[in-house]
Amino acid sequence: MKKKQLITLIVAAVLLGAIYWWQNSTRSSDWYGGEGAVSELIMPDFQFEKVYSVRLEKANETLTLQRGEKNWGLQERYGYPIDQSSLQTLFMDLLETKVAQRLTLNQDQLEELGLTQNAVLMKMLDKDGKQLGQLRFGRKHERESEMPPMPYGGGGNVPLGRFMELEDGSYILAANTFSRVDDGMTQWLDKEFFKISDIKKASLRQAGELLWEVTRDSAGADLGLVGEVPEDKEIDSTKLNAIKNAFSWIRFNDVADPAADAASIGMDQAKTLQIIDFDDFVYTMQIAALKDGKQHLQVAVSWQGETERRPGEDETPEDKARLDNEFAAKVRGHQEKGKELKDRLSGWTYIVGASSLDSVNIARDDFFKDKPEPAEAAEADEAAKED
Repeated sequence: MKKKQLITLIVAAVLLGAIYWWQNSTRSSDWYGGEGAVSELIMPDFQFEKVYSVRLEKANETLTLQRGEKNWGLQERYGYPIDQSSLQTLFMDLLETKVAQRLTLNQDQLEELGLTQNAVLMKMLDKDGKQLGQLRFGRKHERESEMPPMPYGGGGNVPLGRFMELEDGSYILAANTFSRVDDGMTQWLDKEFFKISDIKKASLRQAGELLWEVTRDSAGADLGLVGEVPEDKEIDSTKLNAIKNAFSWIRFNDVADPAADAASIGMDQAKTLQIIDFDDFVYTMQIAALKDGKQHLQVAVSWQGETERRPGEDETPEDKARLDNEFAAKVRGHQEKGKELKDRLSGWTYIVGASSLDSVNIARDDFFKDKPEPAEAAEADEAAKED
């Protein structure tokens, strides 16, 4: 490399380093308020282990996170478990966030910064209902991004902190956005549900009458419809494939009152869907009739597999001991999973997407389609040969 080129590269590196230092010093100034900034925690005495209730009061709703015997639940959703990671994020934010800048604000400024009617008021209580702390959250403090808008996201404003009122009535800019306090009711719910990937057998009944049944012998085989097929019809394989995938990615939107009257949520006209997978887990679902555009669902899970292994022929004592241990470990795993699913899902009524059960909540006739006319069948055969 020539000496002139080397000098040019060194100068360029120095310039880039200076630009990087300036950009980062600007960001630091944005975060910590520039001149007059302080470095103190917003809640120096916060002890999350003493908190038994967190109440978030917003303009359009109030929600209460309540500590229970086993976990935290959402009071307005009948104690349904909340997302523990979201709660942990909120508590860590309260524990670690520092004051970026102390502020003196007039009434107009309070309204502009969202610290009046649009604020989120958070109250924390101990196990006896005594208030441990109170905070008011205004709007987020943002800086315009230096990145241009991108076709698939990116650019826009960069959130840096949040305007807040502390319990002593003072106002600050906090070095944290506290995004969890903006979450709505259903966003706090623990959305872990269930998944069925290897269906061995499925059936749908209503009032004890079998509507349809499908089955297959192995996980690699296609599902087959049990029973006769009308002479002028043939089975629509897309309908059978839809059943295989119906519960591979199901989610729920909300939970209903466990004590709700059956007629009020369509459970008085429920159909019973039972699915058995190749691991011998039995999923029994009560699919309610649509009520006011809402689809309610109840789920019960059990494991009904064999608990004793059948030894193979000519097993050595060493092989038998090893295979017995492996089988016992597998049984324990299935039993634990079955218990976990039963404990988590039983007793709750879920509200799912109105169309999420369309592939299983069908009549037996829906599995059929008209046979093609002879001419159409010949053309289809000829096309298949050419392909």
